[in-house]
Amino acid sequence: MFRQFLLSIIFYLIILAVVTNADEYNSITIPENPIVNGKEIYLGDIASISVSDVAESRKLSKVHICQSAKPGASITLNIGYIKSRAKQQGVSIDSLIWNTPNNIVIETSSRIVSFEEVKIAGENFFKNLVSKNAIVNAQPAYEMRPIILPDGDIDIKVESVSKYPVNGNFSLNFIFSIDGCECEKRLIPFKVEVIDNVVVSAKQIDLNSVIKEDDLIITSKDIGLSSDVFYKKDDIIGKNAKKNISKGSFITSDMIKQVPIIKQGDLITILVESASLKISTQGKAMENGIKDQVIRIINISSLKELQAQVVDKNTVKINL
Repeated sequence: MFRQFLLSIIFYLIILAVVTNADEYNSITIPENPIVNGKEIYLGDIASISVSDVAESRKLSKVHICQSAKPGASITLNIGYIKSRAKQQGVSIDSLIWNTPNNIVIETSSRIVSFEEVKIAGENFFKNLVSKNAIVNAQPAYEMRPIILPDGDIDIKVESVSKYPVNGNFSLNFIFSIDGCECEKRLIPFKVEVIDNVVVSAKQIDLNSVIKEDDLIITSKDIGLSSDVFYKKDDIIGKNAKKNISKGSFITSDMIKQVPIIKQGDLITILVESASLKISTQGKAMENGIKDQVIRIINISSLKELQAQVVDKNTVKINL
């Protein structure tokens, strides 16, 4: 009698274990605070699915729940809603054990673009615009709103808005992409300092004066994004000042002009050349001219007006 009772107990425990294991195997477990990545939420994104049938497991994983919150934000769903979504998509919800809290807070994973990342991207952009020897210091002009993007591999593209500053700042257009997909654009003003060794006026240089070597020095100067600067004194010496240049100013091309080597009214030699002919005659300059410039002249013999290229202070040339 006792033996029969003992066998009954063992059989009951075996059946209970099988049923329990089956229930545990056909179950859906969802934590209270799952994290997802992407714009849509599927059951497989938030749940641990334990189902004996492989095809059924795949089907459950692909049950669409809803759209996710924005990166860094969350959405709260009731388990009843999740079950109803599964039922709408052909799932027999009563055949599953649902190990879940009543309310599930689903957060969308994100990454925050740091101030330093923006600073480095902007600084590198400006470095490509100036001399390789220049020292560039650049950073956002104002405190930025947080840049919150989906999680993934980031790419930052920077574009210039204008080469001219507004209120002393240069605006850059930032395009942020994650895993190759464009996520956000942001216009960010930058403060920029570009230090380079350039030619600077050593003293006041007056209008129309011929610039000499002792008028100039080479020194470190904040030139901004100006590419119209000079790095060698020889490029400036001997030229005329087009305006008054104050001491300490870096020299730009709009401040200087070449000194004419032929002046209007000068008597000159006109060379006429071709492959088989070379003759010369006397002429008169009708306008000032610098080397290699084409100017108007008059042939004194024929009084005919011609165009000729300046060779030196005494000679012009006409190529046939």
